[in-house]
Amino acid sequence: MKKICASLVSAALLCCMMILPASASDRADREPAYLQDAQPAMGLVASNERAPEERRALSGILESERGSPGTVGVVRSEAEPVEDEEPPLLVAPYSLEYFDIPIVFNDAVEYFIRFFTVEKRKVFANWLRRSKRYVPMITEILREHGLPEDLVYLAMIESGFNTRAYSPMNACGPWQFIYATGERYGLRVNHWVDERRDPEKSTVAAARYLRDLFRQFGHWYLAAAGYNAGEGRVERAITKHDTTDFWELSKYNTLPRETRDYIPQLIAAAIIAKDPERYGFTNIDYELPIRFVKQRVPGGFTLVSVARASATDVATVRSLNPELLTGITPPDQRQYVIKLPEETSLEDFQSNVVKQEQMERKIKGFATHTAGKKDSVSSIMKRYRVRYEDLMLVNYCETGLKVKPGTVVYIPKFADTGGKKPEVKTAVASLKENREVPAETKKNVRPEAPREARAQVKQTPVKENKAAKTYHIVKKGETLTGISEQYGVDVATLKQINKLKKDQVHPNMRLELVSHPHGKTKASKKYHTVKKGENLSDISEKYGVDVATLKRVNKLKSDRIQAGMKLRLPDAKG
Repeated sequence: MKKICASLVSAALLCCMMILPASASDRADREPAYLQDAQPAMGLVASNERAPEERRALSGILESERGSPGTVGVVRSEAEPVEDEEPPLLVAPYSLEYFDIPIVFNDAVEYFIRFFTVEKRKVFANWLRRSKRYVPMITEILREHGLPEDLVYLAMIESGFNTRAYSPMNACGPWQFIYATGERYGLRVNHWVDERRDPEKSTVAAARYLRDLFRQFGHWYLAAAGYNAGEGRVERAITKHDTTDFWELSKYNTLPRETRDYIPQLIAAAIIAKDPERYGFTNIDYELPIRFVKQRVPGGFTLVSVARASATDVATVRSLNPELLTGITPPDQRQYVIKLPEETSLEDFQSNVVKQEQMERKIKGFATHTAGKKDSVSSIMKRYRVRYEDLMLVNYCETGLKVKPGTVVYIPKFADTGGKKPEVKTAVASLKENREVPAETKKNVRPEAPREARAQVKQTPVKENKAAKTYHIVKKGETLTGISEQYGVDVATLKQINKLKKDQVHPNMRLELVSHPHGKTKASKKYHTVKKGENLSDISEKYGVDVATLKRVNKLKSDRIQAGMKLRLPDAKG
């Protein structure tokens, strides 16, 4: 009888073991350690694998008729952690209420907390240092658009709040917009400005984009994944694996590794940035919050004049307006809204702008030159008889003006300054490819492609008479500045053509001086043969002629042109 009872007990135990679900250790045998993140370490969860009604309540999605996403809070699991397996305390329990995006603690999040606090500690410290400058403004914009303020940490992991950050994929700015997406959300990119670098305008664009992604996917993790990888790729992953749970999708290679790491990085960055001292980030020299006032200035107004009118320096003007790529405000706009230091007196500024306008030379147009193999900045200056400072006004020059074969260099054309000749007269007036942008036709000028995609502009070579080189032998007590004033050649030019790294010169040193050729120019091309895929806007940009003029000269009734068509190009008189 005892044997029969023992057999029955054994059979019952075997049935129970077959019915019970697999243990955590069993799951571990089938999943990599990095992906064992279905169960949060601290009992926090934000899962999409719930009933639609419950998921809507957890994520804070507003009713469809309201049409705007709400903030998302931390969701606590009812299950209590096992006492004998007490997890590491990644964040103080009392601070959980300060998060407005879902917070999940798992191996991936823990890994990136260690990554940011150990391996990339110096990098993250720089992110924190810059954060105080931009976070107040960004969170205010996110709040105005009805989005969780903690989405500010997307900008942190995207760029570290660096307005001038560029990626290998040509994404740019604090939110790392690529050109196409930025254009879709209203960010202008051309030779003069790149609004992806404007922290205010790019944040507005990012808020609109994230709101659209949230409406599409219904969860901030998927919205953020779509921001990183593109909504199409996330949609395909959801369809392929039949789940809207990001953590489930992250187990597969359908999403790129960068995107699978993106959400854990976001959570880790938010956790650390909310309480940096807890993770050893002390004595951070935080930047002051950005504060500014806005004022309109004329198009083509130099940043030097802006600085003088606002009683500040050019570096400050550039730091407040990182979207400006050259030394002037966009000349294709009648007026441009510029940011000034908060303490600027707007009344005094406007008065000073009027004075500066009367004093400075006005740029009314420009030519373009495509650098050849033997071209240098010095040779281009000689060829067009312009100063280095003139070239700096109309070219991208944050890191200094450099040319290499294929570089398109803009040559400024100045208006007459009331009979007073400029210090160095430019020769670009003799180039027939120069074109003004009249106020009445500015609306027809299409913004140019970004620098990396800008088409090279072909130009007929200009013949010049070679002038004999002149030299100066440095005498004792002379300085480069004195020699510059003596010969009317700016210091930067002297340093460049003599390959000087510093302003120091020594007695008996022989310095080459700039010689100004006096040559005649050939007429530019008269006709253009339309190539496949070209349109009037492309040809307009290529030759600096507005679309309306091209249509008038060629008697075109519409903007439609065909490959092989020969278009007449207007001369300098139009």
